[in-house]
Amino acid sequence: MLAVIMMTAAGCAPAGAELYQQARDANLTMKQEIAALQLHIFDGEWDVSQYGDIAEACGANGYRFVFGRSTPLDDGWRLPEESTEAKLDALMAWLDEHGWSNIRLLSYSGDVTSTSIEAEKPSAHIDDLLLTFTPGIRNDIVNLGITGTCEPGDKWELRDLMYPDDLENYEERPTEHPSTEPKFGLATPSPTPTP
Repeated sequence: MLAVIMMTAAGCAPAGAELYQQARDANLTMKQEIAALQLHIFDGEWDVSQYGDIAEACGANGYRFVFGRSTPLDDGWRLPEESTEAKLDALMAWLDEHGWSNIRLLSYSGDVTSTSIEAEKPSAHIDDLLLTFTPGIRNDIVNLGITGTCEPGDKWELRDLMYPDDLENYEERPTEHPSTEPKFGLATPSPTPTP
């Protein structure tokens, strides 16, 4: 009976244009949620370490998006609160007020000055947010690492739908303002379901 249930669940994974649309919706929801956090922290161009529109495999037959952003290394930029504790408390309070869950503080031993906040928001397709705060001599640094929830669908089929030319013309944006409309693949036109 377990085999039948597993086969049925695998058979429910979206394919084709439906897979593309569901992935696009999940990716956009994630990026909008993170953009709100970014704007709360710093209203400017963020450095892009991983754009987050190339699906990674997860689970038995699923995919997820992973992306990263960090504040630029501009001299003098600081979070408004005075102490590191106050800055972290304010960020954790903001996350709580905006529906994030399992919010916890991670500190490191030794000479490490960085502190991290971990949280999740499955309703926005975010399995894990790792926000790392580093107080510097000339400026503060905030790094965001985001791992999406594992969604049903084949990673390779999705990649073919998003990048029909196999990433040949893919260019990652080195910086991006949180209010910029996020890109999603290079398919032109986008796959659409047949009526």
